[in-house]
Amino acid sequence: MPEQYGRGPVIVTGAGSGIGLALAHRLLADGRPVAAWDTAEGGLRSVSARGLSFTALDVRDRGAIVSAVAAVLDRHGAIDGLVCCAAVFKAMPFLELDEATWDAHLDVNLKGTFLCCQAVLPAMRRARRGSIVLFSSSIARNGTVAGAHYAASKGGILGLARSLAVESAVDQIRVNMVSPGITDTPQPRGNMSENEMFARAADIPLGRIGHVDDMVETVMFLLGEESSFVSAQDIRVNGGRGMI
Repeated sequence: MPEQYGRGPVIVTGAGSGIGLALAHRLLADGRPVAAWDTAEGGLRSVSARGLSFTALDVRDRGAIVSAVAAVLDRHGAIDGLVCCAAVFKAMPFLELDEATWDAHLDVNLKGTFLCCQAVLPAMRRARRGSIVLFSSSIARNGTVAGAHYAASKGGILGLARSLAVESAVDQIRVNMVSPGITDTPQPRGNMSENEMFARAADIPLGRIGHVDDMVETVMFLLGEESSFVSAQDIRVNGGRGMI
C-alpha cells in the first residue's frame, strides 16, 4: 500500500551542509525517510537515524543519480519528494570569468537539478503523486557583483521549474521553488567575511539575514499536504528585500 501523501521518502541533494543538512534533520525529526545525497557526508557523519540513507554522488553524474534513485525505490517503493539544494558559488568579476568556472556553475546548479528531476519523475508519475522543490536565489532576479554565472544558473532554475510544473501537473506532481535571500550558511562565508555577511541585514526590511530554519520550514510546507494546490510558485524567503 502506498505511503500516506506527504509521509514517504524524500531525496535531498546537497545534504551534507547548510540548508540541505538542516532539512535532513527536520525531515527525520518529523518521521520522514531521507535519502541524502552529497559529494561527502559532512554534517551527516554524526547523524544516526533509522530513516536516513546516504549516497556519495556528484549531481553532474547521470549514472550515479539513476543508480541512487533505483536504490531508494528498492528500499521504499516510492519517492514522495525531491529537494535540490546542491549548488556552488565562487564569486568572480565578469571580465575574469573563465569558461571552466562558468561551466562548473551551470553544470552543478542547473544541469544537476535537471538530471535529478528527470531521474525521479518516472516513479512519481507511476504513483501519481510527488512534490519537487528546487532552490533558486534572490540573485537570479536582482543580480550581484561578481556573480553573473551564479545568477544565470539560478535564473535557469526558475524557467526549468515552471515548465516542469506545467508538464507534470496532469500526474498530480507539484514543482515549486524557494529563492532565499542571504542566509547564514557556509556558502556566503566562502565569498565574504562574517561581518560583511551580517551587515547585509541593514538592507533587509525585517532587520536580519536568513536562518536555515526559515528555508527549511518553507520547504516543509511545500512538501506537505497543506500545499496540495500550490505549484509553479517561487517563494522568496528574503525578509522583504526586493519585493518586485
